[in-house]
Amino acid sequence: MRRGTGWPVAVGVILGTTVAANVWIIRIANADPSFAIEANYYQKALRWDDELAQRERNRTLAWQLTPTLSTISPDSGAELRVALRDPSGNPLVDAAVTVQALHNARAGEPLDVELRRVPAGDYVARLPMHRPGLWELRFDVRRGADHFTARHRLEAWAGTP
Repeated sequence: MRRGTGWPVAVGVILGTTVAANVWIIRIANADPSFAIEANYYQKALRWDDELAQRERNRTLAWQLTPTLSTISPDSGAELRVALRDPSGNPLVDAAVTVQALHNARAGEPLDVELRRVPAGDYVARLPMHRPGLWELRFDVRRGADHFTARHRLEAWAGTP
């Protein structure tokens, strides 16, 4: 090697190492399932008045949504059962109910499920959840022209294997 060529090689090695380290850090950051960003958060911020109007519609409808969650089975997840009642306490039997379930520690992996009505008047769905802990359930209920939303937090427990 000629004298003085070591510096350019050293600078190239340092720059290459820096680029490789940054690529490695980006891959680790993007692979973390516990990191989550609220979907469409900017659009939600722009539509804050719509959110407030929906909360007022929820108060006006005065529907009662009561979710219960079975213990988590390692094979099939957990059953979500929702009792949906009108202000008089009568079951709402002709509604379309969907839920988005987010584990508090893994909110980047949401579960979107449509619930089906059972003869008892409740709505049920099998959620493919396999992680115990605190879950946020975001409900969307539509019945004719009426639209109702609700959020609940439930603790999910693991069943005995």
